[in-house]
Amino acid sequence: MAHYCVNCGALLVPREIEGRMHQACPNDDFVLWHDPKVVTAVVVEAPGGVLLGRRGIEPGRGLWCLPGGFVNDDEGALDAAVRECREEIGAAVEVTGLVGVYHIAKTDAPSMVGIGYRARLMDGETAQPGSEMLELEVFALEALPPLAFPSHRQILGDYVKSLGSPAAGGSRSDGGGARRSSPPSRSPARSPRPRTR
Repeated sequence: MAHYCVNCGALLVPREIEGRMHQACPNDDFVLWHDPKVVTAVVVEAPGGVLLGRRGIEPGRGLWCLPGGFVNDDEGALDAAVRECREEIGAAVEVTGLVGVYHIAKTDAPSMVGIGYRARLMDGETAQPGSEMLELEVFALEALPPLAFPSHRQILGDYVKSLGSPAAGGSRSDGGGARRSSPPSRSPARSPRPRTR
């Protein structure tokens, strides 16, 4: 796909910059930087497990997911996580910690930086499906359903490890470290086994 300079309209050409090839203008200093999008996912703790929503939209319609979504350019990631929870599970949440930061590789779209949080419903709040969810349900950590996105499985796996669960086979940690990316997702809506975004 051809791209053009926003300054002069010239066709961008390959140029090596800092050891990597980028599309750049042959006439001025414009470079088309391919930056990742930032997305949040929230592990909402509930009695008996974690709260998941069954998606009513693509990608992943009919599969389960953590509440979350893209960060707008005028908000911080934490604010986006709280906003997305209100939109998707109809309730205000209190974010209680960071699960991890992830590189989410894509083959058919820009990559993403995923930020996984843990949270709980605010006092007096009751979860109900938002416009993008068909239903909500609390799942035990050992009985999670098929998930829409590979990264959500990764976030939930790290969340379980942070609890020091014997089933996790790990010791308690704060979960605040950066995580290696999972393999690039070609079709996030097709998940034959429980995996994550």
